[in-house]
This record gives sequence, structure tokens and C-alpha cells, in this order.
Amino acid sequence: MSALAAAVVGGFIGGVLGVVGTLVASCWGPRRLEEWREQRQEEREYGPRKALLKSMLEDQQFPIRSIRVLSRVTGTTDDECRRLLIEIGARGVTMEGDHEGWALIERFPLNQEL
Repeated sequence: MSALAAAVVGGFIGGVLGVVGTLVASCWGPRRLEEWREQRQEEREYGPRKALLKSMLEDQQFPIRSIRVLSRVTGTTDDECRRLLIEIGARGVTMEGDHEGWALIERFPLNQEL
């Protein structure tokens, strides 16, 4: 192969790789940035609420709390509170009077009856 042919082939391969790299970066980069921003926003907004929920359920005096109390204290809707409780490792239980309650799985494993 002559030097001229090698230069043309190398230039072609480099050009194709440059175009492919640009296309991948232009599609992947903004998506990744948006995911990072959403994750940061989630941590900023829900991080303190998760910590509060965990500390409430670690309380020795009240190891099981009703969803009404948990959502009211954290300022979330019942559905948001349930999502956060699952994320911190809590489980739902049925309290007296058929009320919904929550407890940490580490304190009340799933195979343990309450």
C-alpha cells in the first residue's frame, strides 16, 4: 500500500470515528446531564425527609408509626411517603383498628408476625 493510500484510508477512518463520536456524545451527554440533575434534585428534596422517617422508625418508644403521622411530619403525600419508606427499608404493617402502619425491616423482618 502506498503512502498516499494509507493516508486516505487513515483519514477516512478518523473522519468516520469523529462523526460517530460526535453523534454519540450529542445524544448521550445531555441525557446523562439531565439524569444527574434529577438525581441531585431528588437528594436535595427528599434526603432530609428520608433521614427524618428513618429516625422516627428507629425510636425505641414508637417502632411502628401510622402513615398519617409519617406523612404529616415529613410534609409529603401518602404515596410519596410510602415511596420514601420503601427506599429506606421499611415495610407496611396493619395496626390496631385496621390502620396502615410502617416499621423498619431490620427491626421487624418480613417473616416476623406483628
